[in-house]
Amino acid sequence: MVFVMRKLDRVPQTLGEKLRALRRGQAVTLDVMERDTHIQRRYIEALERGRYDMLPEPLYTRNFIRAYARVLKADEQYFIELYEEECGRCDLLDPMRLPRQKVRKGSLFNTPKLVAGSMIAFIVFAVVGYFVWQFVQLTRPPEIVLFSPGDGIATSGALLDIEGAIRRGEVTLRINDEQVIVNADSTFAKTIDLTRGLNVIKIEAKRRYSRSAVVYRRVVFEPAKKLSAVPIAVR
Repeated sequence: MVFVMRKLDRVPQTLGEKLRALRRGQAVTLDVMERDTHIQRRYIEALERGRYDMLPEPLYTRNFIRAYARVLKADEQYFIELYEEECGRCDLLDPMRLPRQKVRKGSLFNTPKLVAGSMIAFIVFAVVGYFVWQFVQLTRPPEIVLFSPGDGIATSGALLDIEGAIRRGEVTLRINDEQVIVNADSTFAKTIDLTRGLNVIKIEAKRRYSRSAVVYRRVVFEPAKKLSAVPIAVR
């Protein structure tokens, strides 16, 4: 009878070995782990081999371990503690992978960088504010100042003089949808015909990119009654 001596598998000692043993014990492939944990396969392999120099910052590595253990329904905290023991509870930095130095209070605030950052933020804020102000001014409607007529007046004349001025730049002016020329001093004048009864007069001004400014005037036109000739009796 021939006896065959089989080499016993070594008991997993490191975090990576225990993770790999747990995965293999449940017959889960690396492809399945990559799919279920959403971790790139190269990071899973680096984790199982204990190649922490090939892994990202410890913050992300801890999340990898939690996701790994969660998929295999293992104790997440247990594996996190193993990771902390192996790494000496220190965060590692790329590319030298050296332990982080303990930071003293107050050293987090670098005065020159803080001042430079504040100046950059101020400049950005000023530039953005300037463009916002320009946009508001560009789209702001012009102002119509109407000298005459007043609103709600009655007249017996068939012709009505409209006079006024425009503020805030060059505009296109229309009175009752008919374009009117604005003088160089920003004033305008136009005479319109009235119809008997209520007349609603629309004065509209608009710059190229602005909203329209509209003013209405309501004028009642009632012609004066002519006196009829009275015959005089001759004696």
